[in-house]
Amino acid sequence: MQDIQTEQPSERRTKFKPVAFALVSLLIIFFLYQVVAGGITVFLFGAAPASSQTAIFRLTMMIAEFLFILLPTLLLARIQIKEWKQLLRIRKADLFYILLAIIGVVSLQQLLEIYLYIQGLIPLPPQIKQIVDQFQQAIEQTYKILITARSPLEFLIVVMVVAVTPAICEETLFRGLVQGNFEMKMSRRGAIILTGIIFGLYHLDPFTLVPLCVLGIYLSYLVSVTESILVPAAAHFMNNFVSALVFYSFGKDSLIAPSDNSKLGLGYIIVWSIVFALIFSATMKFTIKNRQRLSSESKQEVSEP
Repeated sequence: MQDIQTEQPSERRTKFKPVAFALVSLLIIFFLYQVVAGGITVFLFGAAPASSQTAIFRLTMMIAEFLFILLPTLLLARIQIKEWKQLLRIRKADLFYILLAIIGVVSLQQLLEIYLYIQGLIPLPPQIKQIVDQFQQAIEQTYKILITARSPLEFLIVVMVVAVTPAICEETLFRGLVQGNFEMKMSRRGAIILTGIIFGLYHLDPFTLVPLCVLGIYLSYLVSVTESILVPAAAHFMNNFVSALVFYSFGKDSLIAPSDNSKLGLGYIIVWSIVFALIFSATMKFTIKNRQRLSSESKQEVSEP
């Protein structure tokens, strides 16, 4: 990754120290979204919205992301640096990158679903399991309210809420503002890993923490390689869209999960893990090769008289 040429703004142009600014920005947006927006949501709908409130609940969640994540992110970026679009990497992307990112994230998603399935098989002491199950059921109940659709039109609304909105708002925050500032002071690899871990922690879901961190690291890697926020945004959208589509089509959270509550065979897990791992590895390889090709062509154009 060291050979990738970037166009990050220099630290001298920023008004505040990049790492400190990124962390403070995260705290500000965490307070706005999780505390302020979360408090408003609880006030309006209680612990869980009634079925008759589903439409307004979805609209509230979508508006909250734009008002309390995207808008503050854009304002903070403009405060930090004059070239804020460059910081956020708002630029066109090679369609080949987007295609590879979509294939890569779908294959990675299935690998992470297999991990979650195996994680669910780990036995816990009865008392701890009861607490964990209650907490997990509460999270799943709210999520299912968001993604349950009874018609194609309602499914399109669900996609807007759970796929389009997070792809725009969360990617602008994490891969744009946060990672952009981190990369001014850290190594590229360090910024990718730290941003990905923060992305996972930010969702406040201990049951999917590892998959969220892995997904976050992959999305951070994509923006670092391609230098366009559109690539991880497309991958983020596809990750959430596939989950919503599977639930809408089959009524379950994962393609690999059996619908009859039976256990998956070891051979099934191994074979599909290998298949998805090979697909994911291939997308990573082609992404790197395409980046090297474009960098080489760019250098040749510059060197030509």
